[in-house]
Amino acid sequence: MRERCSYYGNPWIGMFVKASDSMVLAPLDCPDKLLAGLHGSLKAEVRRVSVGDSNLVGVYLAMNNNGVIMPNIASPQEAAVFKSFGLNVYHSPERQNAHGNNLAINDKGGVVNPHIHATERRKMEDALGIELVPMRIGDYATVGSSCLAGNRGFLAHYAASDDDMKTLESAFKVKGERGTVNMGTGFVSFGVVANSHGYAAGEATSAHELGRVESALGYV
Repeated sequence: MRERCSYYGNPWIGMFVKASDSMVLAPLDCPDKLLAGLHGSLKAEVRRVSVGDSNLVGVYLAMNNNGVIMPNIASPQEAAVFKSFGLNVYHSPERQNAHGNNLAINDKGGVVNPHIHATERRKMEDALGIELVPMRIGDYATVGSSCLAGNRGFLAHYAASDDDMKTLESAFKVKGERGTVNMGTGFVSFGVVANSHGYAAGEATSAHELGRVESALGYV
C-alpha cells in the first residue's frame, strides 16, 4: 500500500511522522485526512504526539518496534506518553538531539552518526535492542536523514558509496538500493514514511522515484 501526501502542503512528510510496524506517530495538529491516509497505507495505529512541544516528530525521534529514542527537549510528561505505548524509552541528554537525523534503524540493527559518544550509543542500543554501527553515508554524518531502513529493505542517499552500501546491508541485515525522493533529493527518510506493510511518500515524489522506493524497501 502506498500514499502520496503532504503535511499542510509540505512534502517532507518524514520530518513530521515516524512509523514502526505497529505504530505511526504524527503531530498533535495532523489533519484527520492525513491520519486516515497514513493508517490506510501503513496498516498501523496512528497516534498524535508532541516532542518538546514541536511538530517535528520525525526529526526528533528514532524508533523501531522495540523502543524509541527521545531528545533532550522532550518533557517528562511526553516521555510518559511514549512509555504508555509499551515502548522502551530512552530520554537522551545528547546535544545532537535530532535523532531522526542521527540514527537509521530497523529491528535487526542500525547505523548512527559517528559524532554520538560511545556511552550514549550503548544506551540507545539497550533501548532499541539492536547494535548501532557508527558511519557516514557519502560525506554525511547525518545517517538518519540519508537512509530509510525497514525490516524488508532500505533506501540510501544516492551519494552512498559501494562500501557504504555493504556496511548498511551488514548493519540492517537486509538488502537495499540508492535513490531519491521529492524530485531528486537524497535525504530520503524525510520524504518517505514506511514500515513492513506500506509507505507514504511526499507528494512531490515522481513515479520513477516511487518505483525505486518500492524496490528498495522490498515491496516488489
